[in-house]
Amino acid sequence: MIRHKNKSNLAAAASLLIVSEIVSSSTLADDSYAIEEVTVTASKRTESLQNVALAITALSAEDLITSHISRSEDLGNLAPSLTFQRGGSDNGSSFNIRGIGTQSFSSGVEPSIATVIDGVVMGRSGMAFNELLDIQRIEVLRGPQGMLFGKNASGGVIHIITHDPSEDFEAELNANTTISGTQEHHISGVVSAPLSDTLGLRVALFTTERDGNIENVLTGKNINDRKNKGGRIKLKWQASENLDIKWSSDYSERNDECCQPQARTATPFKAPFLGPLAASTDNDRVNIGADVYNASKSWGHSFELNWDIGDYTLTSLTAYRDWNSSSNQDVDGTPLSLLDINAGQTAQNQSTQELRLSSPKDQTLNYVLGLYYFDQNVERGFERVYHDIFGLFVPQAPGLRLGSLYEAAVGSTSYAGFGQFEFNLSDDLRLLGGARYTRENLDFEFQREKSNLAFAPIAPNQALYQDKAKDTDWSFKVGAQWNISDEVMGYISFTEGYKGPAFNVVFEMTPENTRALAPETSDSFELGLKSEWFQQRLIINAALFQSDFDNFQAQAQDANTAAFTLLNAGEVRTRGFELDFMALATQKLKVSGGLAFVDAQIVDFTAGPCSPRQISANENSCSSNSQDLSGKDLPFSPELKLNLSAEYVFDISDNYEVTSRAAYRWQDEILYSMDQDHEKVQDGYGVLDLSLKLETANRHYSVTLFVDNVLDEHYVDAIVHSSVWSGAYEHYYSPNSERNIGLNLKYRW
Repeated sequence: MIRHKNKSNLAAAASLLIVSEIVSSSTLADDSYAIEEVTVTASKRTESLQNVALAITALSAEDLITSHISRSEDLGNLAPSLTFQRGGSDNGSSFNIRGIGTQSFSSGVEPSIATVIDGVVMGRSGMAFNELLDIQRIEVLRGPQGMLFGKNASGGVIHIITHDPSEDFEAELNANTTISGTQEHHISGVVSAPLSDTLGLRVALFTTERDGNIENVLTGKNINDRKNKGGRIKLKWQASENLDIKWSSDYSERNDECCQPQARTATPFKAPFLGPLAASTDNDRVNIGADVYNASKSWGHSFELNWDIGDYTLTSLTAYRDWNSSSNQDVDGTPLSLLDINAGQTAQNQSTQELRLSSPKDQTLNYVLGLYYFDQNVERGFERVYHDIFGLFVPQAPGLRLGSLYEAAVGSTSYAGFGQFEFNLSDDLRLLGGARYTRENLDFEFQREKSNLAFAPIAPNQALYQDKAKDTDWSFKVGAQWNISDEVMGYISFTEGYKGPAFNVVFEMTPENTRALAPETSDSFELGLKSEWFQQRLIINAALFQSDFDNFQAQAQDANTAAFTLLNAGEVRTRGFELDFMALATQKLKVSGGLAFVDAQIVDFTAGPCSPRQISANENSCSSNSQDLSGKDLPFSPELKLNLSAEYVFDISDNYEVTSRAAYRWQDEILYSMDQDHEKVQDGYGVLDLSLKLETANRHYSVTLFVDNVLDEHYVDAIVHSSVWSGAYEHYYSPNSERNIGLNLKYRW
């Protein structure tokens, strides 16, 4: 608690200095300057961020560049309410907003946080874990957003908006390289040009290679690397004065020798097999003999039509996407071949269609009406082979291989009609409302048989069986927005969230443990304030919120069998306070930051999972293999998270300027598992980044020297208990958990 108080005092002192500087500058300065207006599309129409009655973190392309963020997984560095939940593959990773995220990697569960790219919802979170290429802006919408963005936005939305073709020719080449630390090399290029008076083309390409940050002492090579490449092409045609059409196609692939956890603790039985490395909280080495990989290919097309019919706009967005991924881990984590094959493959495709009608903005009643269709197919195959070296399964015949192969297919279809409106009671007061009707259809088929590589199955064979579920839902939103003055706006809202039924489609599934789970619903209250001060030189936005989730869909792992089950975890609640600010202290000095205080708790979950250590210690009555988690913390949600950055620009001649930047982010301790095992807690930590950029006055080229994680702060991205060695723990040592020094070169035509 003392640490929190000190940080609060430091933040208060810094804020006081900034405000006093702004006051003095606004009084003394002759030149007029202000923070540029930020526009967003959170309400499915372009509006100023300060006029939208919703908590939003808006990140510009410049924000991403100056923070050296090129991957979506790192967006939490700039959005305090956002965290990334690391899994052993893209298929098992997800985002969390305000403590709410997807607590399962089942193929039959929808994400709780919707990732949207240029208006197209991604059916699986892993589809968005790639390079951020040619980004115009990113909007992180906090809290339930299902009214406009659909059923898998029950916890929030990450909307990634890319650049459209430009009216004039422009091109950019960007190169990033590390000269000290984990070696990473990134090159991207963009060309945009008009092909005629009405047709424009934009092409963007990238390639990234990052060396592994984890040494495999058995081979002497580093693993957990990254190899990505891809591109996007966009066409925009102004077919007439009232009609514009956009076509976008993209492709990307990754081939990583990743992602293997490292031994954090070891039992006396496991320790001898680790060889020359020792399990520890800062261990960044492994000793494994299996192949590890995490590969994916993603591609898709979208067709957007915007037709102005008088003062109204009709929008049609049609899209198709395809995503394939494969991964394998050395689950035993040793040179032994106990469990070297734990390999999965996923093939997903989706088709979406959205129609929207937007009214003129300046009417007494403003509204957006729409229809939405979503169709998705997911095919999942998984093979697990256990080499019974010690004869644990068949004592009479040690050395047998036991393995099973399962195949599953999940189909989901969603139909929805939605509307959102603003009713202007006066120039300064308006009522807000909305409704969405959703119809869900979910089905699956599944079978499991002995692996061809094994003597006998490791799990009982299961003949082909199938099941289906359907559901309908009405969800509503009401609220009010009040322009208190020309500079200050306040709002209050109540929003219902909805996430459809789910099935436990995983390797261990049986007809008995695969009943349809009830839909996840939520009620969310939000009270917000958006303000501008000192001639738009200081922006302060704040929000108070509380969301209650019923039938929260969560995954539990049996500590004895390591089998995963899916269940409705009763009621959970997240509540807290968020603050964002940006200040032009002088014309040359910009300071910005934010904080999120989030209390994410399990309200009612009487049959929660236990870890093997908790069972052996009978912690919280875990001897019965379950525990009462009511009143405990939700995982993947630090109580306090903040970031602060400062940039100062000074001219060194008429042709050049230098920008110095310092950024600091800090987060409280974070729990990495719902079972509340104290061994799965990462202590609080802070990271300082520094950079110095030399740029020409005409912005044609720049050179940036950066030092990330200046203080060499150590932290991990996840902590898990071993599925093979009962009582042992593993972690994922973060690739950003060391000091990296590098150069960024950029040239614009």
